[in-house]
Amino acid sequence: MTSLFIELIDMFGVSPSDGPTTFVMGVGFFAFGLTMILRPDRVRENCDRFADYWSKGSWHPYKMPLWGLRSAGVLMILVSALFFQIAYIGFRR
Repeated sequence: MTSLFIELIDMFGVSPSDGPTTFVMGVGFFAFGLTMILRPDRVRENCDRFADYWSKGSWHPYKMPLWGLRSAGVLMILVSALFFQIAYIGFRR
């Protein structure tokens, strides 16, 4: 399964210059996903402040329940794994 995944990404022409960029994106997604899992209340508070600055009273994703924020954090960590895989292919070349 892993070799099939590597071949699919490799098919789209990942170059060595893509390695550092995708690694940084992976670290960012991983850090934000981990924060969403461990401290969803802090993420909600920060999003609340940011959203109220732009438009008060409208619905925003920060109004999700804590389990929804944690689930989104797990999804972000899975996306970071994809970025790390692409970075690995870029560095391997």
